[in-house]
Amino acid sequence: MFSSRDPHPVSSIAEGGGTPKLRILLVGDYMWPWYQDVCAGALEKLGCEVVRFGWFDDFRHWREGYSEPFYHSLWHRIQYRLHTGPAVWRVYRRLKRVAVSVQPDIIWFYNVQLIAPNVVKELKQTLPTATFVQYANDNPFSSAAKPWLWRNYLNSIPLFDVHFSYRLNNIANYQLAGAQSTYLLRSYFIPEEDFHVPESEIPDRFKCDVVFAGHYEDDGRVEMLEAICQEGYRLNLFGGGWSAALPKLQADSPLRALYPISPVTKADYRYAICGAKVALCFLSTLNHDTYTRRNFQIPAMKVAMLSQCTDDLTTLYAPDKEAVFFRDKQELIAKLAKLLNDDTWRKSVAEAGYAKVYFAGHDVTNRMKVWLDYLRQFRI
Repeated sequence: MFSSRDPHPVSSIAEGGGTPKLRILLVGDYMWPWYQDVCAGALEKLGCEVVRFGWFDDFRHWREGYSEPFYHSLWHRIQYRLHTGPAVWRVYRRLKRVAVSVQPDIIWFYNVQLIAPNVVKELKQTLPTATFVQYANDNPFSSAAKPWLWRNYLNSIPLFDVHFSYRLNNIANYQLAGAQSTYLLRSYFIPEEDFHVPESEIPDRFKCDVVFAGHYEDDGRVEMLEAICQEGYRLNLFGGGWSAALPKLQADSPLRALYPISPVTKADYRYAICGAKVALCFLSTLNHDTYTRRNFQIPAMKVAMLSQCTDDLTTLYAPDKEAVFFRDKQELIAKLAKLLNDDTWRKSVAEAGYAKVYFAGHDVTNRMKVWLDYLRQFRI
């Protein structure tokens, strides 16, 4: 792995041949391994030279037993929130040094809110032949997006050569904000992480009828999950932000018995999904999502997916064959009952969904191949 603090010299010639490799500087916070780092690894598999540049250690650290990182201090948190201060300026200076040292063909800003537009302008002046690329999986155009968090990202849009949009419905937003070229780039599953686990290897606490492993939003998902419990099904619930739901629950809510609710990662995430007969997928209303990464992860683990329905998702999966969809609480309960009572159909959905995500290339390496194909065309 190349380090942002001590960039390793990279070769511009592919091993065993004379074809120049694309040299990519991939910029981001590198807090969660399934974003920048996994994309960097996939690009390396595809023959690119990738230098990783991040600033997680400048502001935050991990503590054993916690699923979320901690800021080093209140001062570090304030700097990160305001996007200014000595720690931020050190990141700026280091980024400029690394960019000059690496001389990348492509600079990819992935989920970057920290870097100010004037820094992007300086980099473009210093590296006039580099292609500047920007991408975010959250929705910076949402009415729920925090202005202080996204101001640098939004103000930098006209400065980038290419934007990749996580959602079809954001392409027009990018164009209105001054984007020169915008392409759809969906999320992905990671074969080395999102794979089927045999029932015999799954701890008993993860075995259930239905699971939801995702964050809390006040969008009706609580009422749907309560209805599942009231029908007598065994529900497992994991994810972040559920402490915010607790004060809103009725005294007799069956969800109270599931607290404390916390995220699951790595092997526990696989156990959580694979330990269920059916895995639920709710979509973020705050992000205006029409699909989410979980829509690829669940089928990749060979589990029957019961997901909120959108027109977008029905173009990705054949309804009731490769995935099962619901539009309201009543349809959710009806579809869930049918899946749990019909073992043959449920297993058929799981197998067909598994085949689809691989056949359609929804894994991270194939997704990065799409990313590369767009950029190679752009650079010609």
